[in-house]
Amino acid sequence: MSQPQVLRSALHGWQQVMADCEIIQTCAASPVVDFGETLALADFVSMLEGVASENGIPSLGWKVGQAVDLPHYGDIGRAVGSAQTLGAALRQMCMHFDLLQDLTELRLIHEGEFVSLSYRILDPTIWPRHQDAIYTLAIKARIMFSARGFPQNEAEIYLETPDRRKAEQLERASGLTCHPGAETNMIRFPAKYLSLRMNPGQPFEPPRISGLAQCLKEKKRTKPIEDKVRATVYSRLGRGAVTQSVVAAELGLSDRTLRRRLAADNTSFQAIVDECRIRQAVLEITRKSTVSISEIALRLGYSEHSTFSRAFSRCMGVPPQAYLRRVSQGTNRGAIGV
Repeated sequence: MSQPQVLRSALHGWQQVMADCEIIQTCAASPVVDFGETLALADFVSMLEGVASENGIPSLGWKVGQAVDLPHYGDIGRAVGSAQTLGAALRQMCMHFDLLQDLTELRLIHEGEFVSLSYRILDPTIWPRHQDAIYTLAIKARIMFSARGFPQNEAEIYLETPDRRKAEQLERASGLTCHPGAETNMIRFPAKYLSLRMNPGQPFEPPRISGLAQCLKEKKRTKPIEDKVRATVYSRLGRGAVTQSVVAAELGLSDRTLRRRLAADNTSFQAIVDECRIRQAVLEITRKSTVSISEIALRLGYSEHSTFSRAFSRCMGVPPQAYLRRVSQGTNRGAIGV
């Protein structure tokens, strides 16, 4: 399994924000984007958490995200910044976000009269990740608030973290209503505002859309099959069937081809699914110590509680009930690697 990466350009904005906050520490942020230069996503997320905690700035991620300029994302930034409407800008960001960050889901979800811009890191072992969440939501909010006439008081934020105090801190920093304990991080607002015209602060060069499409195609082509399967499984857990046929079809492969390619990498579809399920279960237990083990098992696709308990014990060394007791007592906080 390869380690998920994020473009080093994601560090843009840190220098100025930390100077404004009188933080001595500096980050290696380059004013010019090199799309070949990346850092491990887990290290990036950990750095955000550490800097915010060590300097007592609970909403530092939001401050940094608000300081990010689209030109630092190269053609992706130009594609977003050149869009005529808010809906087009957000769709461009969702379409090309995989070029910025691995093993991450950014979706524009229509729900009747409302729309949600949803963001989450699919790898459940990367936790805590609150600063990354509010950093990314702040970048998206800045795009939204660039639309002419967008009413900020009609947008709300939903956060993965169950910590109500963190939600209240972000409310004060952002001026938006924030709700903790959501399944994913998202900004929700009336869908009618997707048609608002964008009001860029500066003219953008025309993006090379064909170049972006080629980069995206090449990245998908060269990604290891195991990573493709793992990302697809994580994105579907709790949302629908996670069968080999469904995943193969989503990847544009036949069942036989998928099975053969995984076997060549000395793994199997079932092994990947079992690993993803247990890692996700550990995250959910860590996030919500009052959660029902039976509910987690059912949501992750286990028809029998006993089957889930055996699988969990094999991976974690203890049954899920024992692990839950440890988390409730505070002895397993932050330790969710499998």
